[in-house]
Amino acid sequence: MKQIVSTLLIALLIFSLAACSNQTIEPSESPVSPPATSNPQATPESSTPLESTSDPTPEPTPEREPYAALDIFEAEFNPFDLDGPTTVFEARFEKGVAELEGKNPFTLSMTSSAVYACIAFQADVAGLGLDDGGKGELVEAYRNNDGFLEFTGADGRIVTIRQANPDDNRYEYVESDGNHGFTGAGCVIELTCYVPDAELAKYTQLVQDNFSIEALSPIAAYFDTATDFSECGISVNLYKNEVQTSVVYYVPDAETIRQNIASNVKSDWWEWKGNMETYIAYNNAIGNKLTVDSEGGAITVVQSNQHLQPIAQGSLTALGFGFDDAGTCGVFEDREPHYISVAIARPEWGEFTEDWNVEFMDTDIKGYSLRITYHASEGKYQISLEKDGVGCSYQSYPATDDKGWEEPDLDTVHRMFNDAFGTKEKELYYVPLEYFEQYVQEHFGMSVDELYAAPKQ
Repeated sequence: MKQIVSTLLIALLIFSLAACSNQTIEPSESPVSPPATSNPQATPESSTPLESTSDPTPEPTPEREPYAALDIFEAEFNPFDLDGPTTVFEARFEKGVAELEGKNPFTLSMTSSAVYACIAFQADVAGLGLDDGGKGELVEAYRNNDGFLEFTGADGRIVTIRQANPDDNRYEYVESDGNHGFTGAGCVIELTCYVPDAELAKYTQLVQDNFSIEALSPIAAYFDTATDFSECGISVNLYKNEVQTSVVYYVPDAETIRQNIASNVKSDWWEWKGNMETYIAYNNAIGNKLTVDSEGGAITVVQSNQHLQPIAQGSLTALGFGFDDAGTCGVFEDREPHYISVAIARPEWGEFTEDWNVEFMDTDIKGYSLRITYHASEGKYQISLEKDGVGCSYQSYPATDDKGWEEPDLDTVHRMFNDAFGTKEKELYYVPLEYFEQYVQEHFGMSVDELYAAPKQ
């Protein structure tokens, strides 16, 4: 089973959601010898090294590596043996849930088609000490209770076994193997233990390392998104290739906050079990589902992330770019105070429907919409403005400092660009690209060329 789980972890694909096609998003010299000393003969005093009276310089403390979501399956967090006739599909941890009265559960979930073997194996590893007759009684209890069995192990683990449900999208539905008279559905096994208080800090850190405060930027203006993670959770699903982290915020006036978000952030709202819910995307891979409990004064944020694998620092994914299903185009979106996007599509990533390789869009520069596209094969930038249905553009070739090709005419280009950027005469041919370069430097800490060359993930 360890080999199966290891293979699953290695084989995981990172899925991105969102399209970026036609939508408005788009050998050196030898060192010089030191001079000869004027007094080469050392005196006895000078030849004796002096003892240092200063304290030794302490070694710097190494920086802690953030936990990856998949670490939840490792022994540091997961106390359960992964051997057995099962396929693991999910692990989750919950902290601070009021209904659990101070208990903080860790749960490992798996499926099996070998119902009888699975029940017998779980009885053994739970330390029940049953003989074959005792295990048979557990099997019959499962059979007579419409495919449900729950018991507590000698170590305190809670073992829950139930029939697989074809409508449960958390796992791949399994059929029974037919042994010992079991037909139809296979089973789902959940192993639960309660995390000791002494170990809560590292589990909380696991949640914190995989929850993005930055991804809450579309709603950060309406309540304080900083959190101490006192009520939080994480679930990692191998079947769905998804990480979900959750945080509960207790706020003075949840309904007013909800109304402000609804008025200013574009999203659909719906009612669920007496609470109002919405989903607000951060980028094409990360989004937040908000559940607003107006009476309880609570906002629960469940953040979904399609990136299970560790992300390289400085990669486009780490910088917040989401990729389309084909992986040919990555898009970064900035929605506040107005919509701005950067899109990148490199030729080696596959066939792309557009003719550009970089696209920058800013929808509000003194009321104008700016669009800059870079065409790598030509070394060309196409710079465009649009306002009130009137558009204009010109081309720039920075490598040769050639520029021009104004559309629809020179006067319109000069009038619109000078109005948008406050430029004079030929300044308009330089300032828009400088504006783009400045945005990239401020948001990503690199130049446009470096951003274009950055790895996907």
